[in-house]
Amino acid sequence: MNKIVIIDDHQLFLYGLKLTLENENNVVTTFDNPIKALAEIKNIQPDLILMDLYMPEMNGLAIIEALTEAEIASPVVVLSACEDYLDVHYALQKGAMGFIPKSYAPTDMLNALQTVFTGEIFVPENIRLEIESIASLEEQNKKSFHLSERQIQILQLIYAGKKNREIADELCISKDTVKFHQKGLYTALEVSGSSSRLKAVEKALSIGLLKV
Repeated sequence: MNKIVIIDDHQLFLYGLKLTLENENNVVTTFDNPIKALAEIKNIQPDLILMDLYMPEMNGLAIIEALTEAEIASPVVVLSACEDYLDVHYALQKGAMGFIPKSYAPTDMLNALQTVFTGEIFVPENIRLEIESIASLEEQNKKSFHLSERQIQILQLIYAGKKNREIADELCISKDTVKFHQKGLYTALEVSGSSSRLKAVEKALSIGLLKV
């Protein structure tokens, strides 16, 4: 018997999944609001967290980050009906232990969860191949644009809304050094003008250099 938390804002799916898991002698707690779930999960100490990747109050990637910051070690499996696997790739990079499409039959889902309970990552084979292709394209883009690790760090901090002084403080470098790396970054991404920061972020998102 396992303690399982489900976080999903679709009531019909939420309670259908709850019933399926309870029929397998699991203790299931459900939340239709991720913010409320984050406030209570630590007290529940679940053996597994199942959650929708896309919810209006807070997306799945942000939830995984919040769980990590709160030092909640329960394995996370993301669920989605969407066939855009870029966010699945990012979720796995952030520590998710698996991905299950919402179209899965109950028996297949239960088998997938058993894989996760043994400590292995579960991703359907066809989706795993797509994710590997996404990861390969990301790596190619990094090499194509010849960005240094420092430039990528600065790009990520720009995306996080940091000003140059804040970037300098966070990376323990001078403001002039930040500007130097930004100049190389903008040149590599072929953006210019007064809105270079915004253009750089938009281009980086479009080619997979930044994670949403």
